[in-house]
Amino acid sequence: MKKLIAAVLMLCLLTLCAGALADAPATYFGFESYPTEPVIQGPDANGNWTGEVIAKQITLFSQAKSSSTALRKLPNGTMFDILDLKGDYAHVSVPNEYGGADVGYVIFAYVLENPTHIVLRSNRNVYALAGPYAVNKRVGTIDNYQRFTVIAETGNYYIVSFRDAVAFLPMSADYWVEEALQDTLQGPSTPAVVAYDKTKVYGYASTDYGKIDQLSAGTPVQVYYTTNGFAAIGYKNVLAFIAMTDLIF
Repeated sequence: MKKLIAAVLMLCLLTLCAGALADAPATYFGFESYPTEPVIQGPDANGNWTGEVIAKQITLFSQAKSSSTALRKLPNGTMFDILDLKGDYAHVSVPNEYGGADVGYVIFAYVLENPTHIVLRSNRNVYALAGPYAVNKRVGTIDNYQRFTVIAETGNYYIVSFRDAVAFLPMSADYWVEEALQDTLQGPSTPAVVAYDKTKVYGYASTDYGKIDQLSAGTPVQVYYTTNGFAAIGYKNVLAFIAMTDLIF
C-alpha cells in the first residue's frame, strides 16, 4: 500500500517537476520515505515478472546507482522483464529497436509490477476524473477502446495512468481486461479478409453502439469466434466485431 500511495503521488507531481523527480531519491512530499523493504509481488502464477514505467520518464542505468552510466531513457508505459532486485533498484531487461534487449537498473519506486491493462469498450458517459467520486472535476475525455494501465483500485474506481499523471475511472464502465484475453488471442484463429471498403468495426456483436473503426477491402484479420452473425477479430490487443457478411473466408 505504501508503494501504491507513493506511486500515485509521484505521478501527480511529475507533470510539474518531471526533470527533478525522474531519478531523485525515493522520498515523497507529505508521506514518509519509500520503505527500505517494500512489499514485492514477484513473479506471477506463470513465472513471469514484468514491470512498466509509471513515471513520465526514467533512466536505465548500467549499475544499481544513479551515478553510474545512463544507458537510455525509458518513457511512461515502457514494459520490460524484471530479473531481480538490488536495494532500491530493479535489474531489468528492456527490449530495444534492434530486436535485442538492454540490461540495466531502474529505480524500483517508479515501476509497476505485473501490470493490468484495461481497454474501454464504450465511452458513453465515462470521463477521467480528478478524484474517486462522480462529482470530482473531469480531467479529460476518453475514447472508445482507449487503453489504460491500472495502478490501483479505490472504492468503485480504478486509479490509472493518464496523460503522464493519474486519473480515476469508474469500475462500472465496460472494459476488456487485456491480460484476461491472452489465452483467446493466442489460441486458434481463422484468417479472413475484409470484403468491402469502409467496413464498420464495432465494440460489441451489435450495431447499437456505433462503430469504433472502419477497414478497407482486403484488410487481413484473424477471427477467433463467431456470435450472433458477427466475427470476433483481434483488434489492438483485444477484440472487436465485424458482421460475417463483411468478411471473406
